[in-house]
Amino acid sequence: MLKPHKRITKRQLKEDKFVTYYFKAIDYVENYSRHILIGLGAIVLISAALFYHSQKQAEKDAKAVVELTKANQEYATANYERATVILKNLLETYGSTKSGKLAKFYLANNYFELKNYSDAEKYYRDFSDDSDDDVLIASALSGAAACLEEQGKFSDAADMYKKTADKYEDGVFAAENLYHSARCYVLSGNQQEAREMLNRLLEKHPDSAIENDAQLLLAELAS
Repeated sequence: MLKPHKRITKRQLKEDKFVTYYFKAIDYVENYSRHILIGLGAIVLISAALFYHSQKQAEKDAKAVVELTKANQEYATANYERATVILKNLLETYGSTKSGKLAKFYLANNYFELKNYSDAEKYYRDFSDDSDDDVLIASALSGAAACLEEQGKFSDAADMYKKTADKYEDGVFAAENLYHSARCYVLSGNQQEAREMLNRLLEKHPDSAIENDAQLLLAELAS
């Protein structure tokens, strides 16, 4: 005699579904456990590598700051050659750090004091291309112009002073750049351009510290 079928309750249906999902999950883990472990291992390795890199970078930054401080102390006491050696080593070892990039600016200053104007100009330009500090960039470009002036390249120096004034018209060195541009134009024989720079200085920066010098030079050009 056939026994009557038992009706499956809703609870049993849910349990069966749960059991099915459970065993599917077990199968998945068994089949893909190796991939899962590899993935987790990769995440751990990446995290460890990032932490290690961060720690090493922090160490480099700290050492670079120390070396830059040493160089500045030598510069302050006019030991430019010693400062230059420290800065060149700093650039070679920690060039990617913030202090390493700033070392280019100070190295240019040292070369300028040593009257090595070609190397000074090179590092002023390198720094201006590598920095995002507008005040220091303007100062570096002015430094490069001064190097050209010291080498007797008055027309080139005047143009660079002018370009720097154009680029940073509201900057702290704008009036000085216009004045030095005018001076170099005078030295190159271009008095018309010199007058334009001086008139622009007096119009745009009437209260600058260099206003009196500009008026005197303009008066000389008019006589």
